[in-house]
Amino acid sequence: MKIITTICLSFLTFYASAQTDKEAEKLIDRISKRYKNFKTIKADFIYAIESKAEKINEKQKGTIIVKSNKFRLDIADQTIICDNKTIWTYSKEVNEVQINYYKPKNGAIKLDDIFTMYNKGFICKHLENIKEAGRELTVIDLTPKDKKKSYFKIKLFVEKHNQQILKSMVFDKSGTIHTYSITNQIPNIKYADGFFVFNIKKHPGIELIDLRDHK
Repeated sequence: MKIITTICLSFLTFYASAQTDKEAEKLIDRISKRYKNFKTIKADFIYAIESKAEKINEKQKGTIIVKSNKFRLDIADQTIICDNKTIWTYSKEVNEVQINYYKPKNGAIKLDDIFTMYNKGFICKHLENIKEAGRELTVIDLTPKDKKKSYFKIKLFVEKHNQQILKSMVFDKSGTIHTYSITNQIPNIKYADGFFVFNIKKHPGIELIDLRDHK
C-alpha cells in the first residue's frame, strides 16, 4: 500500500523567478493535446524511488491504462482500479480488496491525468537536448506555480521526433526522487467501461474491506 500511496502523492524547491520559456510552453501544449486526443493509453513503466536520507533505492515494474477519467494500475502485487467514483485496491498476495470513494487529495498528481497535466499550473523551462539509448530527447523543467504542492519540480524527458513522454522525475520537498521510465506505450486500445470496475466474482474467497461511508 505504501508504494501506491507514494505514487499517488508524487506515477507528476526550485522557486523560479524567471518567466516560462515560450518554446518549452508550446512543446508542452502540443504534448498534452496529443495525449488528450487518445481515447485510451496503455503504458508499461519502471518506477524508481530514491531517498538518500531514508536510504531507499527501489524499483518496480508496472502498467497503467487510462481511459478518460478512469484508470487501472498494476504494480508489484497490487492492482488499483478506478471508475472516477469508486477506487478498488486489490492485494494479490493476501487476496484482499479495499473499496473506497475516489477523492484525490488537493495538490496530488492524479493517475488519470499523468500524461496531460503538464500544460497547466507550471513554469516551463527548456534545459537541453540529449541522446539516450539512441533517441533524441528534449528535457524540460516544470516548476509548479502552487507552492503548497508536495513536490517542487518535475523533469520531463520527451522524444523529440514524436513527442512521446519517455521519462519523468518528480522531486519531492522531502528529498525523495520518483522516476517513471516508460518502456512501452500504446494508444487507442479498446477497453469497455467495465474493465475499470473490480470484479469480485473473479476472486473466490476474497476478503472485502469496504471503507465507504454508508450513512
